[in-house]
Amino acid sequence: MTMVHINTKAISRKAGQSAVACAAYRAGDILDDVKYGKTHDYSKKSGVMSSDIILPFALRALGVNVDREMLWNLAEAAETRSDSRVAREWLINLPYELSEQDRHSLAIDFAQKLVDDMDVIADVCIHRPVMKLPFDPYAKPSSKRLREGEKNPDPRNFHAHILVTTRAPIVGPNKTLAFDPNLKTPFEWSNKKRKAHGLPSSMKEIKRIRGMWVDTANKVLAQHNLPLMDARSYKDQRLDQQPTIKMGVHATAMERRGIMTEKGNTNRAIKARNKLVAENHIKQEADHERRIKQLRDGLTRATEQNARLHRLIGGTKQRVDLTKQLIESSEHDIAYCTEQSNRTADRVDDTNRCIEDAKRGVAWAAERCENLPKWINGTDRRSQKAQQRIDLSKQWISANSKRAANSESVAQGIHQGIAERAKPVPNPFDDDARRARAARLDRQQRQIDRDTRANRYEDERIFEYVERMKLHLAMRLLQRHHESMTIRWAQGETAENTPDKFDQRQVAVLSEFAKHHGIESHDKAVEFTAHLRQVAKRFDHTLVENNKSIIKLLRDPNAEREQYLALIQHFTDFRDNIDQKRAALNTSNIDELGGSAGEVGRMTRDTMSSFSYIEELTDYINQDNYPTEARGLAKEHLADTLNETCEQLKLALRDVNSLPTTQRKTYSEALKATLETFTEQYGKELSESQHRALQGGLETYQYQVSRTNTPRRGFSP
Repeated sequence: MTMVHINTKAISRKAGQSAVACAAYRAGDILDDVKYGKTHDYSKKSGVMSSDIILPFALRALGVNVDREMLWNLAEAAETRSDSRVAREWLINLPYELSEQDRHSLAIDFAQKLVDDMDVIADVCIHRPVMKLPFDPYAKPSSKRLREGEKNPDPRNFHAHILVTTRAPIVGPNKTLAFDPNLKTPFEWSNKKRKAHGLPSSMKEIKRIRGMWVDTANKVLAQHNLPLMDARSYKDQRLDQQPTIKMGVHATAMERRGIMTEKGNTNRAIKARNKLVAENHIKQEADHERRIKQLRDGLTRATEQNARLHRLIGGTKQRVDLTKQLIESSEHDIAYCTEQSNRTADRVDDTNRCIEDAKRGVAWAAERCENLPKWINGTDRRSQKAQQRIDLSKQWISANSKRAANSESVAQGIHQGIAERAKPVPNPFDDDARRARAARLDRQQRQIDRDTRANRYEDERIFEYVERMKLHLAMRLLQRHHESMTIRWAQGETAENTPDKFDQRQVAVLSEFAKHHGIESHDKAVEFTAHLRQVAKRFDHTLVENNKSIIKLLRDPNAEREQYLALIQHFTDFRDNIDQKRAALNTSNIDELGGSAGEVGRMTRDTMSSFSYIEELTDYINQDNYPTEARGLAKEHLADTLNETCEQLKLALRDVNSLPTTQRKTYSEALKATLETFTEQYGKELSESQHRALQGGLETYQYQVSRTNTPRRGFSP
């Protein structure tokens, strides 16, 4: 596995460092330092393989060009504090298995990802290990030879120094490069400020960039079929290895000269321990391989025996099957013989019965033959009588058929006459009718009772659900400030992973609703449960109908949040557009005012461009077809803009006299004209505190002007 090494450090004036000097040393170049009036010459430095300036994609698309000397002098000029961080260095170890061209491409690719991710400019310098000649006591002292007891560096130590700016670059007039002196990149912010903006800590950010470096390097290593890097620690990789500690420049130099150091002793002990653990691991693997081989050999022998056993079992099975077949055939023969024997006895019995039946039949036939003449005579007489009875029956059937036909016609006539003469009228006092009516009324009453019970049960269920929902809404309203109900940004919670919690805006909306309706978060004089029930009673039909948005917010904060973001997206896009217009207008005013003039110039230009900015905000607010939420947000932004403009006018008037003489006049006149116009247009909308701020800035400016015009006492020089 290829070694992973990436670390970062700040280039700070507090440590006596200069960005120009650091860039010259790492690039082996000659650079003029404008701030300190020095020339840093490191052209004789050996080991520098390449040096490149990497711009973000946005700057390269605009065609911005910058050289190393201009870049780092601009970075120095953007910093005004004596303890400022003027640059930041990322040091990465390049895989020695790669070729020189592949190492260069890998370093450039990672630096490009870094500058696009952090919105900075990078200076990439690749160094190789500088090897010296062996020590020679008879040779003259030289920097190209090792001193006595000194060792050469690791010949695999190819590395890259990536020096990046601490501020985001901006494009000035004529595509010139500049840095905003008031905006550091988020990586340079303190952890407190990062948390306030919902960003992870600096340590987590460093781990993220470390992972980005490992992913970039592994793509190149995989293309060359080389071992990949692993950003995880030994503990996460489940390796029984202890990491060594960082030696530092001074301890490393002392160790190379043969001087034992405490850090070196610690690392040697760690390496000895890791070597011992690795050797034990190798021995254990050898033992495991030996045991596995023994098990495999035993398994092979057992497999061969099993193969022979299978053949033996097959032969035995064949013999058993043959024996079974013989037994089955013998049993069949025995059963057949037994059956034939039983059938012989049955046939003998059947033969005897047939003989007896034949004898009885012969005797019966003889008896019938003797009485045959008598039966013949009786049969003739019975046949004649039967024929007579048949004739009488036919006559009787004919007569009955005629009588039946006559009866049918008479019956039909009677029925028709009765039907025509009268119809039966139902009797109201009949018992059957009365019972039928009573039964029908009972069925109707029972159905009404069933419907009444079902409706009562449904009403009770709905009432219980409504009461539970009221308690639920009251609980969420009263507990809106509790950490279980609000998104804890400091602990890394977001709206995506905690959709049921309220954000700061939603808590403010609920607090305003509670204040308007006189609902206290906690009444100390009443128990919480009783107070909760009192608040739940307030959620009647009128309150719910008049505050549907609040009810929706209490029930589903995530849906309300998504709806709000969708509604205010229109204003967000509008604000970004007018911010860009304002920035372009401020940039165009620099030349008219005679230069940028630092912080005072920036505030002056902001106040000058505030009129068009406020006018566009006012037009947006007056558009009735825009969403109400977006226009409400625009009103808040307008109030913030007015307040910010008042503060900028106050501070700019206070400090404008500190500008150089060439710029003081133009900026003073611009400020006075802006103040007069601003007060005339927006004086009625400003609060008392804002008027005091403007008046205080004007008084400070007039006082400084009067001091400048007042002649000094004493002797003239």
